[in-house]
Formats: sequence, C-alpha cells, structure tokens
Amino acid sequence: MAKFTVGKAMTDYIALLGDLRYRADGLAGKAIFEGARIVADQIHANIQALPVKTDNFRKGEVRDPVPAEIEGMLEGLGIARKQTKNGFINVKIGMDGYNNYVTEKYPKGHPNAMMARTINAGSTYMKRHPFINQAVRAQKANAEEAMKEIIEEGINETMQQ
Repeated sequence: MAKFTVGKAMTDYIALLGDLRYRADGLAGKAIFEGARIVADQIHANIQALPVKTDNFRKGEVRDPVPAEIEGMLEGLGIARKQTKNGFINVKIGMDGYNNYVTEKYPKGHPNAMMARTINAGSTYMKRHPFINQAVRAQKANAEEAMKEIIEEGINETMQQ
C-alpha cells in the first residue's frame, strides 16, 4: 500500500489559506469601493457635461436642467458605506441633499436624488439625459478590472508570507 507523508510545508500552506479566508471580506470591500469610485468619477464627469438651460422657460415646457440642479447633484454625489446582506457586499452610488433651486413646492430646494432620476429617465417637464446609465456602461469593464487587480494583489500578498 502507498504511503503519503504530509510535512511542515502543507501545514504552512493550510495556515496561509486560513489567513486568506479572514482577509477576504476586507479585500472584497476594498475592491468594491475602488470599482464604485471609478463609476462615480464617470458619473461626475457626465453630470458636468449635461446641457444647461440658461434662459427662462415657460410652465409645461420640456427643458434641460438649470445650473442650480447640476451644482446640487455634483455636491451631493457620493458612495455609501458598504452593506453586507445574504453574503453579498454592496455599495451604492447616489445623490444626497438638496440643490438651491427653491420653488413653492420645494422650499428647501429640489432633492438631488429626485433630480438625478428625473434627468436620467426624463419626464413630462425634463429632457432625458441618461448620464448614469452611460457612466455604468462605459466604466463597467474598467471597474471590474480594477477590482480584479486589488483581489489578486491581496491574494498574492497573503500567499507570499
């Protein structure tokens, strides 16, 4: 019958795999934030490239966003803290706060998240400019590659110990 002896090298390898297991969540979170940062930067650039309505408009007119709406979205753009649910780690890119475009209905200004959805999808009073959809499509491959590099770097670093 064959004989198989496991030495110290196998024990060390198993210990490295255990270390990698404990670092996995941290590595995944770091990678996901980097991917989100890449997409958020593209969204920021797309917001800056939106057409701006500078002249007056009539009620009921379909229009482009006004400068206050764009400025509010730029200031409110951010990445939320990571959330772990059912084994998945998620982050959200979105808009927070209010812009300075005060109306009777919105005395604090329009909510930035509402304006982002309205401009991205269009409405009866706002022209459609899918700036979020375009950013996600344009940067998906770059974000995935950056996340892959961070994960591989973390694995290599752990296995070199």
